[in-house]
Amino acid sequence: MVRFSSMLVFVLGCFAVPAPAQSAMGKPEGVPPQNVTVSGVVKDASGASISGAVVEVLVAARSIASAKTPADGRFQLDVPADRPFDLKASRAGFADRIVSVPGLKGPLTRDIAMAIGGVSDTLVVTASRGLEGRAALTQSVSVATRADIDALGSRSLAEVLRYVPGVNIEAVGREGQLASMFSRGGESDYNLVLIDGVRVNQSGGTFDFSRIDSAEIERVEVVRGAQSSLWGSDAMGAVVQIFTIRAGATDRPQVSGGVEGGSFHTFRGDGRVSGGAKQAVDYHAGVARRSTDGAFSDILPEADRFEQTTFDAGLGATIGHRASVRGDVRYSNGSGRSVGPIAFGARDTGGVYDTKDLSGHVDANHTLGRRFAGTASFNAFTYKSASNDTIGDPAFGTYAVLAGTPNAIFPNGTRLVRLVGLEEFNALVTAGAMPAPGQFLASRQSSDFPFTSATQFRRPAFRYQGDYAWGGGQRLSVGYEFERERNPLVAGFSLTNNAAFVQQQFNVGERFFATVGGRVDSKDSYDTFFSPKLSVGGYLLPFGKGVVSSVKIFGNLGKGIKSPTFVERFGGSFADAAPDLRVEHARTGDIGMEATFGDQRIRALVTYFNNDYTDQIAYRSGAVGDGIPEYINIDGSKADGVEFEVGLQRPIAGFSALATYAYVDHEVVTNLSTSQQFQPGQPLLRRPKNSGAIRASYVIGRGSIYANVRVVGDRHDNSFLSLRTVPNAARPTAMTTDITLNPGYTVTGVGFDFRAHDAVTLFVKSENAGDAEYQGALGYPGLPRSL
Repeated sequence: MVRFSSMLVFVLGCFAVPAPAQSAMGKPEGVPPQNVTVSGVVKDASGASISGAVVEVLVAARSIASAKTPADGRFQLDVPADRPFDLKASRAGFADRIVSVPGLKGPLTRDIAMAIGGVSDTLVVTASRGLEGRAALTQSVSVATRADIDALGSRSLAEVLRYVPGVNIEAVGREGQLASMFSRGGESDYNLVLIDGVRVNQSGGTFDFSRIDSAEIERVEVVRGAQSSLWGSDAMGAVVQIFTIRAGATDRPQVSGGVEGGSFHTFRGDGRVSGGAKQAVDYHAGVARRSTDGAFSDILPEADRFEQTTFDAGLGATIGHRASVRGDVRYSNGSGRSVGPIAFGARDTGGVYDTKDLSGHVDANHTLGRRFAGTASFNAFTYKSASNDTIGDPAFGTYAVLAGTPNAIFPNGTRLVRLVGLEEFNALVTAGAMPAPGQFLASRQSSDFPFTSATQFRRPAFRYQGDYAWGGGQRLSVGYEFERERNPLVAGFSLTNNAAFVQQQFNVGERFFATVGGRVDSKDSYDTFFSPKLSVGGYLLPFGKGVVSSVKIFGNLGKGIKSPTFVERFGGSFADAAPDLRVEHARTGDIGMEATFGDQRIRALVTYFNNDYTDQIAYRSGAVGDGIPEYINIDGSKADGVEFEVGLQRPIAGFSALATYAYVDHEVVTNLSTSQQFQPGQPLLRRPKNSGAIRASYVIGRGSIYANVRVVGDRHDNSFLSLRTVPNAARPTAMTTDITLNPGYTVTGVGFDFRAHDAVTLFVKSENAGDAEYQGALGYPGLPRSL
């Protein structure tokens, strides 16, 4: 705690302004600083002026002045002398641009060149924990903006992320049921998730991507590859940051919202107030509500009901001439039924899956001298969940015709031919239990029993990061982070982590870029871990005109860590404690090339990645050691593959399109087989080798037509039924097996928007318009056609 207290004293000292103190210029600190002018021209890659571009001055992460360029592209703004600031330029049809400038002693002329971009080419902060434009990025980053979310008709964060290349999202049921994310072959708990900078994973990285309502999202950033050098534990495969909707200090007060209803008694509505005041304060508050009865009321004994209400609010303010403060809070309450794998005959009643979570932060930004800027953040996350079943339903049977080889490596393992009723099953058994050559029969009687399971989790944290600008666009970042995780329901379920990180970003002529850094995490008495990172890239051909109008190459190497969950580490009802359990590790790397064609109208990106995961944690069941099942470390797994992305950056006669494809090859690497799915050479669960998507839109007048297609290939899965086979002539010995092949599927969506008024848009959208039948996870059908 000494380091934490010392850092807090330092941060408070940066904001303290004693009345009699004199600045280095001989002027009292409380006196407003002298202003100097910064001027220039906003240009495109060919050197032509850009009109209508908004240029903002950001000091301590706050906009203090802005101007819109006229026909000649010129701008002139007053900035405080001796304060480091950022120039931000944005314009529809162009990629946002950020230029960092050290404190000025006199006027500065600085032109800004902007590259052509699409709606998702906004500035990002997750890759380096600082504002960056797409041109300087050397990492695999995808961004979904509010416009993307509206065009997709997404209802939750899970549906937004399904269109990120190399990312697979699968859920165990309808909207609101548990949805897991797998990035580049990594496990579902290898993704660090942030909401407005606050880490919201549970112990060990667990996160449900279905319970973030899309109505509250302004932007989502996804950085693929290990990012523990900046973000620490859980950032093994990706970092996902959600930015909630907020206003700027220069925005006018406004009220906004939407309402929609459709199939399966689905309702969604949201309302929000936001705005700014005196170019120094911004505020927002919003509430969102969604509910549905699910899509299978015709076969379920009770409605598969899901309801969620979310509230978020925030306030930001400029303090003096060198500082700003911002606070945000978000609360969510979701309640849903748990009906089990209904595709295999489950008809569970009385089951619920309820969650409550609260996150918030207070960030204080400041500048010190001409080149230093810092941010202190106090944040907290609280989570409560209840998974209960109050009714013991009668046992149900699953009777199946199967093919393939039980317990073999995918895709040669057991696959479902069809489900049959008990009468037909008995008739097939009497006839020899071989419905057709290569086929066999299996069954399982599943029981249901009441249970109650409650979880609580709390994580208060403090973080400070300082950025020092030097040379021509170089930035050195250093920081410290403290957090304590605990489950208040169980004594002893607590861990404290202290971490320090450093990162240096190099910029050579705004054409070549490099980032090198590392982080040290110290987790109580368990161990200390170092996570390094190297990222390099640059333009072989800068932005310009021509058939090939730019070429950029980039590459990344990094390491990641993930701590065990509380139950894995300390034990629980069905597992022994494992105090010697090691932290999971990842080594990830990628190399890619991005090019634009046709005067930057078409953008194409190809990336090869290679990931190695070691010390993975697996559950070993059965009477082992002291007779209690346990969690152990196995050797791990590996994954490599290729991601492709190509799209129009500017519409052609109102038409826009984007296509993505990913090939992900993955397998378990271990000498110790703990189960059917964890055996050497077996692909990892619920991760297809082939996946892709196409999004297209056409704008005509006040109307817009949208269409999207998402394709997911065959994947290794597990029904977790423990089916028992019926002996026949080809297989005379009964054995236990599971269905392990989940067939691929294609889902389409279409929609139409009509802007009836500048302030009112009407829309109609259809999801799964082709009414494809598929199972997201084995046993859990995907939603049929909805409107």
